[in-house]
Amino acid sequence: MSRIERGDVVIVNLEPTSGSETRGISRPCLVVSPEELNRIFRGVIVCPITDAKHLKRSELGLTWLPEGEGGLSKDSLVVAFQIRMIDKRRITHKTGIIDDKYLEEVEESLKAVLDIN
Repeated sequence: MSRIERGDVVIVNLEPTSGSETRGISRPCLVVSPEELNRIFRGVIVCPITDAKHLKRSELGLTWLPEGEGGLSKDSLVVAFQIRMIDKRRITHKTGIIDDKYLEEVEESLKAVLDIN
């Protein structure tokens, strides 16, 4: 697999999950860990991406991505409050990379969710 970078949209096997964790055998996720960590460690930090209709774009920890962004096939939401570390072996392939303006919005969502000023 090619190099994994911050801002990449990757397809990930998130199973097994528990409780209210985002489910899906193959689910798009956004890589949010910095390149320095991605090069050194066997894992990466990701936020799941969903098209869940019940979530509102204005909710804390959600960032809207339009269809086509990062190779996504439909309008989607990055779920910052479901951030998690995964082993790179869970990644099946990369679909694309998101524009910096969306990555900045995700970073702001992460700061809000983690209460980082």
